[in-house]
Amino acid sequence: MHETTNLENSMLRFLHTADWQIGKPFQFIQDTSKREALRSQRVETVNSLKTIISKHDLEFVIVSGDLFDSFTPDKSTVTKLCGAIGELGVPVYAIPGNHDHAGPGCVWEQEFFKQVQQELAPNFHLLSRPEPVIAEKVILLPCPLTRRHSATDPTEWLRQLPDDLPEDRPRIVIAHGSTQGFSSQGEEDTSPAVNQIDLERVDPAAIDYMALGDWHGTRQINPKAWFSGTPEQDRFAKGENNNPGNVLIVELSGRHSQTSVRMEKTGQINWIDIPEFSLTSDTAIAAFESKMTNLLGQRVQKDLLSIGLTGTLSLAAHHQLEQVFEKLESRLIHLRLKRDLLVEPSDEEMQGLINRDDPLIASVAGQLQQNMTTDPDDIHRLALRELYIQVMQAKGGAA
Repeated sequence: MHETTNLENSMLRFLHTADWQIGKPFQFIQDTSKREALRSQRVETVNSLKTIISKHDLEFVIVSGDLFDSFTPDKSTVTKLCGAIGELGVPVYAIPGNHDHAGPGCVWEQEFFKQVQQELAPNFHLLSRPEPVIAEKVILLPCPLTRRHSATDPTEWLRQLPDDLPEDRPRIVIAHGSTQGFSSQGEEDTSPAVNQIDLERVDPAAIDYMALGDWHGTRQINPKAWFSGTPEQDRFAKGENNNPGNVLIVELSGRHSQTSVRMEKTGQINWIDIPEFSLTSDTAIAAFESKMTNLLGQRVQKDLLSIGLTGTLSLAAHHQLEQVFEKLESRLIHLRLKRDLLVEPSDEEMQGLINRDDPLIASVAGQLQQNMTTDPDDIHRLALRELYIQVMQAKGGAA
């Protein structure tokens, strides 16, 4: 049992956060400058917690695992994180999660981390052993992970707490894992049972608050147990009730007291998912562009967008849509398109190609139309679309 200064119990306010995953690579983003901006924002969001701490007069911070995205982050990432933690100005208590677990050779054992942490973040306390930590106004009950995937419940040791723990201070469990099907994999966890927390076997009378990490959305699991979620969203959310990009402000007035939990928005990057937008006619392009303008406002490289497009468009309308995409890609950090569009030349467009003065263009257009199938990815259809674009560009206008 590790013990620090013992003072009289009083009102306690602290910050609960988790899943910072500093150093996350975001390799699906090809543009290196955009990828680095997204990585840097995660550190900046940790820095912004200082304002919340000061505003609400919070006494310490709890990080429920996964400060790093990797078991062995590079030295630059280690330094950035330690610098951000040191700026918070209050004690920061954290446990290793599955991404940065405390196994042999982990970052927490490396001499470089120990030196940088001592220099930049002396307020940082890693709780890497499952044992009570008696702090100034609270008893912390950490449930660290020592491997990425464990079949053992990390909270199992709580079932045999020492009998001599002081009763004048609230008890806070810090754990990282999945509960009741909720995990970092998404709204419902269908993966094998690893790092599984059985809340039914945690005596509610033995604890006052349970600070959970692993699931990336903010969610209350029972009257005393909360997932804080990640303070900066890092993926397109799964499920309607997923609510990432927050931290929790927790207030306890003492042992066996009422717990007050308030959510505070911290995320700066928007991950926008529009499962379906129907382009029912050529005029729908203007409606789509208007929606994008309203959605993004004046923001530049602060959003990622996943959108599914359905419908049927003419060749001209499709070309117009591609120009909209070009502008969107320059404004967004990332654009993920799921297309179920049928690009069909209008009668006017076909006549404009077939009746051109250039006999070669007319002949090719006629043959492509004759061999075209209803498959949206039919090679003849794609070739006809390309032919139309080339003709339009050559003439500087519509065919």
